[in-house]
Amino acid sequence: MAFKIDKKKTGKNELIVQHNNLIEARYRLGLQEKRVVIWLTSQVQQTDGDFKDHTLSIKDFAELTGVRGDRLYSELQKITRKLMRRIISIYPIGEDRLIQVAWLGSADYKFDQGTVALSFHPNLQPFMLNLKNHFTALNLSDLMGLQSVYSIRIFELLKQYELIGNREISLKDLREYCGIDSDKYKKFNDLKKRVIESAKEEINEKTDILIGYEEVKTARRVTSIRFSIKRNPGYGQTEFEKSQIEKASIIEKELRSENAIIIQLEEHGYSRSQAKRIAKSDDQNTITNALKAVNLQVLRGNVKNAKAMIRKAIKEKWHPEKYVDRKPKAS
Repeated sequence: MAFKIDKKKTGKNELIVQHNNLIEARYRLGLQEKRVVIWLTSQVQQTDGDFKDHTLSIKDFAELTGVRGDRLYSELQKITRKLMRRIISIYPIGEDRLIQVAWLGSADYKFDQGTVALSFHPNLQPFMLNLKNHFTALNLSDLMGLQSVYSIRIFELLKQYELIGNREISLKDLREYCGIDSDKYKKFNDLKKRVIESAKEEINEKTDILIGYEEVKTARRVTSIRFSIKRNPGYGQTEFEKSQIEKASIIEKELRSENAIIIQLEEHGYSRSQAKRIAKSDDQNTITNALKAVNLQVLRGNVKNAKAMIRKAIKEKWHPEKYVDRKPKAS
């Protein structure tokens, strides 16, 4: 059974927001650990100045992770210790560097109160706090409802590209995104059955998107998967789900606003005055599509001069769907 969070009691987020680079990061987590990360992310407020401790009762922690039995505290401590040792590798956008950091900064067990206070590692703050762009909003209930860590990771990766409608992921990248060891599911048919097909069925049944996929071959060998992504027409029948869709729609509209465009241009090295002139030079859809197309290349590390590429992308009216697989020479 999926862990339920009492929103009336916690007052925390029903949508969680993650920087796209955090979603794109390579790491390996088990389902128990991933659920702890999701819960803790749901407690983070975008306006927080830094990470705070967030307290969870041991009873709720056990329900969240599915831990049962007499050795409850020792089993839960194993999970938090793993999260302090699990290393996530993240490339900050637009920067030529790599950050390797553990997930948790601390876990404070108060045995007399029956609680544990958790906090993220401080170096993860740029990827979770005060995000103005390059982020993806995810329904907390959708994430908590998924029973496979592979389903969760594929859901996160495809929600990023929901507006584009498709995404191609190499098998190598897919294995790294999902934290699958090289000696596991070595045969493609095993990977397809245990990871891809299983995730597809669960995502389509339990979330706000419907996904499909086709195998992409190179020299008769499957080398990547091309996913299709569209909104699930059967989703949103309850009042809660309808409110989630409405909130997600508001976020998407904010991303398309002139102010969001200006912020993105500034992030890529333009001055405030330059960004304002560019924002008024063409219609917002053209500029937004150009920025998305360039951002796809930035995420892949294919861009040395984002400013020059953005000028070209706006002039040539680039569209992210057309350039999703584009690997241009650095501008």
